[in-house]
Amino acid sequence: MGYCVEIIFGQSEKKKFLNGEKLTNYEKIINLKKYEFETFEERNAFYKGINETVGWLEFHVIKEFEINLKSKEEPEFDYWSFIEKYYPNYYHCDSVLLSDIYTRILDGESYDEDDKKYANRNIRNELLEIDKELLSKAFENFFNSIYPDKEK
Repeated sequence: MGYCVEIIFGQSEKKKFLNGEKLTNYEKIINLKKYEFETFEERNAFYKGINETVGWLEFHVIKEFEINLKSKEEPEFDYWSFIEKYYPNYYHCDSVLLSDIYTRILDGESYDEDDKKYANRNIRNELLEIDKELLSKAFENFFNSIYPDKEK
């Protein structure tokens, strides 16, 4: 058994959330974070650390719940961490935003009213194509950082 915590960071975003106002997709990507912990002690250490290191930054715990952790024998590739690290201009990319919208729709999560126009498409196939392109560009940047082109 593990623990999952969803947190919103930022003074204005926290205020909007607590007032029941909708966050923009950009605010959701930047300010909403989800963390998973294997033990209760790890969870407590996270809270202690977050209070000590980012106490100056406003945050609010949206929800916290217990989860079933996958077996350690089944490692899962977190391709979004890889894309976030190596994709150029990640935080200002429309494809990243569109992928987030499609993922929210497929996962049954809430999304903005403005994004309902995407709900009638073949979202699964479009999401696959978008994520393949993002991962491909991220891998190309990763590869070039390891093996730079010396002919340029």
